[in-house]
Amino acid sequence: MKKFAFRGSASSGADDMEYKYDLNEKALYIEENRIPAYSMEKNEIGNCTGCDSILMSLSYHTAEENIMVVTKCASCGAFYANIYDSDWNWVDEAQISLLPIPIPISNPVVDSWEDLKAIPIKKLEAVFSKGEIEALFARARDNTPIRQYLYRARKKYGLFEEIFNLKLEF
Repeated sequence: MKKFAFRGSASSGADDMEYKYDLNEKALYIEENRIPAYSMEKNEIGNCTGCDSILMSLSYHTAEENIMVVTKCASCGAFYANIYDSDWNWVDEAQISLLPIPIPISNPVVDSWEDLKAIPIKKLEAVFSKGEIEALFARARDNTPIRQYLYRARKKYGLFEEIFNLKLEF
């Protein structure tokens, strides 16, 4: 791991490094170094440099002899890395940018009995008739469905996906 330049004082160069945070993995990135969280404890850490509101901790990380606390401002939403030495003496603060959160390109696919069974019946009834629902469940269990009901249900797959963001594939 790369040596970090913020070990000594508040003017030791934390601002010269790039800090990023992955909200999904709760991992802090300093330059290209990934630092996983060791704690997700929520605490008030201090006040926001931008608006003077409360900073709440999101995660705690260790980098060499330093403790990094990722915080978010309760008011303006800014993210910071609060840097402490091993004795919890404040060293520095650096603004953090967030890594983009991946957005699925397509809707989740329902293509098994377990997936179909997990869909609330009210959602199915909103689009499909009783006979169509029975045909879907028969097809999902690899039983022979009544073809006309399955055919009608398949015509409504697009509508179901549009309303509930679930793609049926039977």
